[in-house]
Amino acid sequence: MKKCKYYVCCIILIAMFVTSSCGNHKNTQQSDTHQGSGAETPDIAQQPGLAEKGNHGSVLASYGVVLPVSRPSIYVDVAGYASGREKKVIFAGDRHGQTFDVVRSSDGEVVYTGIIPRGEVDPLSGQVLSVGDFTVFDEAGTYYIHTDIVGQSYPFVIAEDIYENLFLSMLKNFSDSNMQESPEGVCDMSFGMHEVMYALQCNGALFEAAYQHLDQGEQDQQLVTQLLYMGKWLSSRQKSDGSMYGDYNATAAFCGIMAMSRDMFGRYEANVSREYQQAADAAWSWLEQQPCETDSEKMARFYAAAQLFKAEGSAEYKTIAEQFLREKTQDYSSEGFVFYGVLAYISAAKGTDRDLCTYIMRDMVDRVEAICEEVEQDGIFGTGTRTVEESISNMLHLSFVNYMTPSKEYTVFIENTIKYMGGLNEGGISYIGADGTQMQRFEWKGIMLFSMSDMIGNITQLEE
Repeated sequence: MKKCKYYVCCIILIAMFVTSSCGNHKNTQQSDTHQGSGAETPDIAQQPGLAEKGNHGSVLASYGVVLPVSRPSIYVDVAGYASGREKKVIFAGDRHGQTFDVVRSSDGEVVYTGIIPRGEVDPLSGQVLSVGDFTVFDEAGTYYIHTDIVGQSYPFVIAEDIYENLFLSMLKNFSDSNMQESPEGVCDMSFGMHEVMYALQCNGALFEAAYQHLDQGEQDQQLVTQLLYMGKWLSSRQKSDGSMYGDYNATAAFCGIMAMSRDMFGRYEANVSREYQQAADAAWSWLEQQPCETDSEKMARFYAAAQLFKAEGSAEYKTIAEQFLREKTQDYSSEGFVFYGVLAYISAAKGTDRDLCTYIMRDMVDRVEAICEEVEQDGIFGTGTRTVEESISNMLHLSFVNYMTPSKEYTVFIENTIKYMGGLNEGGISYIGADGTQMQRFEWKGIMLFSMSDMIGNITQLEE
């Protein structure tokens, strides 16, 4: 990967592009740290490729005997590998032999043999890891990796449309998560809806093309319908005083997503615009009656004001948003409320401060530069971090920049992160599953959809 400084000049053009009107909608999270602990670790017994040996485990468990869970020490991307793209396998530990085989699942035939290089200590995870490469093998099908010493990996697929299929699965199942009756659940759902709506605004054609592959019944559950359902679910939880569970942050998140949803979905249902406007107004009224003292509350208030300003253009909301931005002075992308509020402000149709927009964009460029420097030092996974939360946050920031100034390096980073989520990580855990349905957080699903749509569009464009 080239050093990120080579792209600074290109990225600064973003600031010029955005601030020339500060109304462009080609903008999109920092994974907000106030929500939960992150993605749930999947039950390894449900992972593909792990054959059960009888029912001894369940029988013993019924007697209170807990057995250790066995995981393979060969890590693959269970979501699959795209034809023509890089294909890696990770071997954990220092006892795995010198070669590995790619084996076809249907008949057990060895179709490719590769070299396992000497392992190295991953400085971030502390594990000894070796990276095998089988990029040259490109035949479509279902396979697994095998070595005589450590056995076999989970099965995986090689196909041309791997990413498109994963994208479609996540698209169909965006709202297929537990609706959490809690302030944290409101924030998660609101931010997830926010991210997907930005993805729709930026990549609407891709979403439309994806739905052409659905049958009529599935089309009835299209993304717009899912978002409308989620919006109505949220609004039905609003208390008579305008708040969400009497919680400041949840009410601000709700206020912002109602303001954003009002105009976008008003054309699909006649009453949506009026209902969402009333909900947003009531939420803002409640917020203004509460003390706003903590940093978290100030960030939440800014987010709500920025979304209302973008939707209505009111001088009141503009003043509140700009006062917060000027007082913050830096680090505009480190927290969910701030990042999403900034996106709302710089993408407002009119009335924004050009100099302030430019300053904000330069700060975001600094953030992207820092991410690139971390990635350059990561020779194993190419993500620059070892936490799912940080990885998905970094992916969002680079996707945002990559959408406006496509870069092969940024696209590869996004792809590496998706593979990391799919199982190419130091634990060999798939956080998204083979069909994309395993991820439970709405916000992360939204980020994945935005980032994948950006990556899919740029892979072809940058390689032509």
